[in-house]
Amino acid sequence: MMEISHESRMDLLSECVNIGLGRAAEALNRMCLTHVALSAPEIHILTRANLTRAATGCCPAACEGVFLPFTGVIRGMTALAFAHDDAGNLVKGLTEAMGILEDSEQMREDTLREVGNVVLVGVLGAMGSMLGLHVDYQPLSTAKNLGPLLAVADALSSVTLYVRANFSLARYMATGDILVLLAQEGYAALTTALDAKIRENVG
Repeated sequence: MMEISHESRMDLLSECVNIGLGRAAEALNRMCLTHVALSAPEIHILTRANLTRAATGCCPAACEGVFLPFTGVIRGMTALAFAHDDAGNLVKGLTEAMGILEDSEQMREDTLREVGNVVLVGVLGAMGSMLGLHVDYQPLSTAKNLGPLLAVADALSSVTLYVRANFSLARYMATGDILVLLAQEGYAALTTALDAKIRENVG
């Protein structure tokens, strides 16, 4: 049986993530009637020790996060985290595109929730459909830090897929971090599915 390299797995994961981000960008384009481009220049695997340093290059306590737990063949939680200024830029760009001038905390939270839902479901959905790993989504939540994700990480033996995501729209640029935290057995299932897909593509 052919040996699968880490680089080959990461290349396929990157393909899955970028397909998901493409779908998310199309959904945001329709929702906000503006051109939103999404790209993922950085994707890698984080150990638990590195997770606390992963939030947008800043202290996790300074981030705004949207959290989506999931269960199934792979289980865990995924999060979309923004530094405060990036969250503000993204919300301002999207609400201006929709002709909404209201600048309230509730509007900010609602907009980030919707963006998080679209992006996180897009990425997990693409991974699931390409690799045959069905997941069930649980209720989405928000927080002013990464506490919910770190709590799940502490409760599980886990591995995290880290994606640096760039949002580009009109005059605004924003960078967010997508963190897909997988229980150890889920990461094993993901690796098995990646290997099977790579062998299928080669064959």
